[in-house]
Amino acid sequence: MYKYLFFDFDGTLCDTEEGISEILELTFKHYDTEVDKSLYRNYIGPPLSETFTAYWGKEVAYEAVEYFKKNYLERKAIFKTKPYDGIIDAIKKCREAGYKIGVATCKKQEDAETLLKYFGMDGDIDFVSGLKYKERETKKDVLDYALDTLGITASQAVMIGDTSFDVEGAEQCGMDCIVCLWGFGDYDALYQSNIIYRAERPMDVYDFLTNTDK
Repeated sequence: MYKYLFFDFDGTLCDTEEGISEILELTFKHYDTEVDKSLYRNYIGPPLSETFTAYWGKEVAYEAVEYFKKNYLERKAIFKTKPYDGIIDAIKKCREAGYKIGVATCKKQEDAETLLKYFGMDGDIDFVSGLKYKERETKKDVLDYALDTLGITASQAVMIGDTSFDVEGAEQCGMDCIVCLWGFGDYDALYQSNIIYRAERPMDVYDFLTNTDK
């Protein structure tokens, strides 16, 4: 039934919490804003422009995004990212089973591509649809771009992600979603009807698809 698997990045392919939290703290301090560090996990995955707009308004938000991006790269916080145990093997197995593998993320497109190459995962990824500010900023935007570029329908793909943004973005596109329980999501709050499976570990995704998607 499915031809394409669209994996989220933050909280699904990789644990990006350390590096992102470090630069979030720097950014909030730069704008003289006190934020409880326990909230940082909630800001990993959604577009930063959305998070910063809630604090400072849209005009300042994009300036703050640029400040974040500059420091995320220059301070090499981007490379504090770590792939989740088993995710590389799970993707390879899915690819061997005949699925096309995509990444659909609200992480900046260039950052996602840099990290996929850094971890040697790029060879198993057929397509990357990432965030481009003022062009595609929501999960629905990212998924619509992927579907349009590949020339496929939502029924041919499944979103694999860890947060409500993944589930809701897929739902808005008419796409099914597999929820990953190892990321940053509030899993008790995820109840949408397009959730077809909750995977406890990366290889569960492969096992579920190959046992049911026939």
